[in-house]
Amino acid sequence: MKKFYMTMAAMLCGVAAMAQNALYSEDIKVDAGEESAEIEIFMKNEVDVTACSFRLYFPDGVYMPYDGEDYEDEVSIDKTRAKKHQAIMQKSEDGGDMISIYHSKNAVISGNDGVLVTVPFVISPNVQEGTYTIRVTNCSMATPDKVSLEIPTEFDVTLQIGEGTGINGINANDSKAPIYNVAGQRVSKAQKGIFIQNGKKVAVK
Repeated sequence: MKKFYMTMAAMLCGVAAMAQNALYSEDIKVDAGEESAEIEIFMKNEVDVTACSFRLYFPDGVYMPYDGEDYEDEVSIDKTRAKKHQAIMQKSEDGGDMISIYHSKNAVISGNDGVLVTVPFVISPNVQEGTYTIRVTNCSMATPDKVSLEIPTEFDVTLQIGEGTGINGINANDSKAPIYNVAGQRVSKAQKGIFIQNGKKVAVK
């Protein structure tokens, strides 16, 4: 029994150590009718970090403007923490927005906690008032020696639009859910090739 408790204590210490380095955010509230907003990604680090990355998955009708090749709005890096760092934004095959913060010479990000990057997004006029979820996944942080830190890899951010209190989401089995191509562009119908619906890739022959 003593060995069991010692093992559990060691596991809890490991989780606590992992949580000391993390990406996180705060819930977002916007007024009804607002056409744009921002999500702030915070970074907490107890060791030197030179780069980080994550993916954003917005609810239907909420998105980062993307024309199929480039993003129309740039993210904003907090210059008090990462004065010379750059951001790379890419669209993932499953429709997520991949964002990486890096420095070509592995400069260390200043400070140990606070906002690192602000990401703008657009809210379509047809999005109803209510509570939505923005998913942040594939979180990673790297040291100047290019060692990946063990950190929580995903978390959810609540997006409250207006005063509506209903929980809005996508039915995973909804055959009428919006369809996107691999570039993340919404299309009217599935065509030959690979498309994305309900967050899953589907092949049409």
